[in-house]
Amino acid sequence: MGATSIGLTGLKFGLSAETGVVVQNFTSTQTMETSELSDVNGQFAAVAFSNKKINISISGNATTGEGTVGATLASIDLDANATAVSAGQYFITDTSVNATNDGFISFDISATQFSGLSVNN
Repeated sequence: MGATSIGLTGLKFGLSAETGVVVQNFTSTQTMETSELSDVNGQFAAVAFSNKKINISISGNATTGEGTVGATLASIDLDANATAVSAGQYFITDTSVNATNDGFISFDISATQFSGLSVNN
């Protein structure tokens, strides 16, 4: 069931739909390395930003296949909940699956996108 927002308009509530999963949590962190140059007085004279990375984590419950991470990864659009992403592919860095007798199968996936980098580079 959708939520009703009262007050400010344009606020985003909840997560965008992902194919194959019920998303419970999504986090995106963008980082860049900085190189700083100081003048003779110790004041900043220049700053360079490089090596942009986007780290994401997504947690949820699988709805496709048998609920395995492999079946789920094939259908997840990692950009659906991310904004301002640059060109490049996500590289999966961590996965975990939790299955119990009295609960739904859940998973956690972490991935990193290196700006402009893809498998064929």
